[in-house]
Order: sequence, then C-alpha cells, then structure tokens
Amino acid sequence: MAIDLSDALAAAALNKTERRAVARIVALLEEELGEDLLAVWLYGSRARGEADPTETHPDRRSDIDMIAILDPRRDASAFHWDFTPKLIDAVAAEGDSPPYYLLQVIDADWLVDRRRIRSFFFQEVDRDKVVLAGGDLEEDEYR
Repeated sequence: MAIDLSDALAAAALNKTERRAVARIVALLEEELGEDLLAVWLYGSRARGEADPTETHPDRRSDIDMIAILDPRRDASAFHWDFTPKLIDAVAAEGDSPPYYLLQVIDADWLVDRRRIRSFFFQEVDRDKVVLAGGDLEEDEYR
C-alpha cells in the first residue's frame, strides 16, 4: 500500500518548511535505498502533535525524530554514515537548521528484536508513529 506523504505530513506537528524538508529526506531515502527501504516513520512529539511547529527559539524548538528501517541485508550503520551529509544538505536546501532533524537508521531484524523484548522506546514509537513510507512492519510484512 502506497503512503500519501502529503496526508501523513498533514497529520504531524510540522510547519511548511519542515514538511518540505521531511518530504525531501523521504524522497532521498527512497531514491538511495529502493526496495531495501522498508519504512520511514516520524515519531516523538512531532508525531503526537504535541510540539509547537511555530516555535523558533533554539532551546524550545522540538526535534524532528525519524527512523528509517532497512532490509536486514543492508548495512544500516554504513548507510547512516553515508546518508548524513545528504540529510544535512536536504534540510539546508529547504532553509531550515539540520541539527533539529534526527534520523535513526536500523534494520528490520533489530526492530524485531526490540519488539520481542518489549523495548519501552519502541512501544512508544509504535504507539505514536506517523508512517511516511512503507508500513507498520509487522513481522509478516517483510519476512
């Protein structure tokens, strides 16, 4: 099932610049990874709608937290290392400040393990996430 990114971003606490930057990041991930990209999720206060998207004060502005989940055959750590400068450039191209954009890159096996041990962090992510690409990634979706 294809995600309508515009609809997904509309549900998040993001301003127009942040929406454009996130959309650009998702498009770059899809371009770089192809079928190895299983999902991209927005999580945290931006996904829950608790952040103020108009806040500009550097100490009060909420981060934009995202996770990219890759096929386990792909080296998530190496990809993250290589992708970070592209993320910085994408955000800067939209006129925003890159340090507010946090992208974790993990593989699906790690996600399965975190869910298996009932990681508090992933329980929170699963509860609140906004799916930007891919899906919820229940185990039968990618195995």
